[in-house]
Amino acid sequence: MRQIQNRSKLTGMVDLKPWLGVQGLTVRDFALGLDVPLKTAEDWVYRGVVPSTDNQAKLADYVHARCAHYWVIAVPNGPISEGVCQLCGHVREFTNSTEYAGPLAKPLGTTDKAVEGKSAA
Repeated sequence: MRQIQNRSKLTGMVDLKPWLGVQGLTVRDFALGLDVPLKTAEDWVYRGVVPSTDNQAKLADYVHARCAHYWVIAVPNGPISEGVCQLCGHVREFTNSTEYAGPLAKPLGTTDKAVEGKSAA
């Protein structure tokens, strides 16, 4: 097992201790949900131990499936914008809305005929 300096890099996306608090989960719930020994989950959460490659994939799936996502979406630039969850780091694409091409409001002081491009006289 390897130790790491920054626990937020533990899963490449989330610091597990605060994430569990936000989700209302105990470390025991977390261990049961992942089907790993409690000691293993405690090592990940409290001691910053890096999970094995197999457990990293299992952990990422677990976190993404249970996270109450808080999306920050990039400024629209085209039909798709990328969003990143501020809680778990999950990345997703969002479809930007298209411009509304509904009926135009007529300008003040004009008649319906003037709006349609016809002379009001």
